Amino acid sequence: MKEKIIAQPSQQEIILELLSAYQRQELSAGQILKILRKDIMEMSQTDYAKMIGISRRTLSDLEQDLGSPTFHVFNAAFQPFGLQAGLVPLFKN
Repeated sequence: MKEKIIAQPSQQEIILELLSAYQRQELSAGQILKILRKDIMEMSQTDYAKMIGISRRTLSDLEQDLGSPTFHVFNAAFQPFGLQAGLVPLFKN
């Protein structure tokens, strides 16, 4: 399956900065999703949810870090930015 990445190469720096803040535990996944949706995509929750194939309520819950989304839902939400769920080490070398 070919991924459909919508974020432009010029936006990758912003995405990487947000991911660094996530790794430093300064931002949650939900906060990052909201920033990406609003600032990069410039879309409402309703429009973005429709585009990725989930309900607006599910998107709202994701952005508020509520519930336990499946990998499928989590990946659908972040896929337009070239991101997916993965294993992240909690230890430092």
